[in-house]
Amino acid sequence: MRQFSKREPHLIPLLRAASQGRQNLMLGAFDEAQIPWAVETGLGPLLFQTTKADPKAARSPLWPLLQGADLTARMITAEQLDAMSEIIDACEGLVSPLTLLKGISICEQYYPEPHLRPMRDIDFLVGDADLPAVESILLKLGYRQQSKSSPELYKNHHHSMPFFHSQRGIWVEVHRGLFPSKSRFGADKVFSAENLKTQLRPSEFQGQKISRLSNELQIVYIASHWARSFNVVGGIVAILDLIYLLRNTKEAVHWEQVIDWLHGSVASTYLYLILTYLVKYRLSAIAPGILHGLFLRQRSLGNMNLKIAHSLIDRYLVDGKAFGRILSLRNLDILWKTLLLPGPPSRNLVLVARHFLRLRTRLYRLKQMLDLKP
Repeated sequence: MRQFSKREPHLIPLLRAASQGRQNLMLGAFDEAQIPWAVETGLGPLLFQTTKADPKAARSPLWPLLQGADLTARMITAEQLDAMSEIIDACEGLVSPLTLLKGISICEQYYPEPHLRPMRDIDFLVGDADLPAVESILLKLGYRQQSKSSPELYKNHHHSMPFFHSQRGIWVEVHRGLFPSKSRFGADKVFSAENLKTQLRPSEFQGQKISRLSNELQIVYIASHWARSFNVVGGIVAILDLIYLLRNTKEAVHWEQVIDWLHGSVASTYLYLILTYLVKYRLSAIAPGILHGLFLRQRSLGNMNLKIAHSLIDRYLVDGKAFGRILSLRNLDILWKTLLLPGPPSRNLVLVARHFLRLRTRLYRLKQMLDLKP
């Protein structure tokens, strides 16, 4: 009997090229739907870099799209890096070294080129005592706070109201914590102020003194921030972050410390989910003992739950499939969050089934009403 192998999601070869440091992909291996999806998800510059050696690439009608994505990313990232450098310079000697977070930290630390990491804004962390001084400095640099949300929202939030520089087109978020204090993550000991203080590492940003999170906390933070909701556009970036961090770090990751942190932690589920995805497609090498330790720490993902979650990543994040009436973005977010509820896994599957059964019943009744003739 003929054996059929399951097709890999469309952008997995691109992610695998990143994990192997290769730049010899053929653009013809990607069809006319996959290339725009790579650009939309922020991976356009990576696809450009990994296929520009292809002698046939320039013949593609979509080649200008990739060239434009790469050039645009270079320009935006250069402005963001310059803005961050200006802020660090203005803060020097007045406050403790800023702690860079998310894209502005990892793009310069572990990516081959900073512009390969898309960023919507600049995020950095300061101590409570330094917050007023840093906000005053941002105002002097031309930033102004603005948001569609009310000022009351930000009083107990993990960052103050965002700052925007109209001439630079740069958004800045000044964090006082990693997650909102009232969220499930805010109460997690791994993200507590006490643990955070022990995981700040002195570093440099373009020759300037700053701090970064330790690799161990950075890994947990990336996974947790990624999995809080089902973000289709940009959701694949966290996978790329971990690929480059695990590939390019010169220091051994202390996985035993990570596993110890995650006893009773909601973050254990999210880290187990993303690491098993990396291993599934050979994007990173994670020892089986590490995955087993994380599996024992988390309570949400049995085999079926994990398979469904991986399938959602495959279909909507990596393949960019369109949504339907039942599997709309809103319902997919509900499905995602329900699957990842703190255990037991069987209960979560029942909750998923109940939700979609009710939804199908509502849609059927609506269809009956619309089909009724006057």
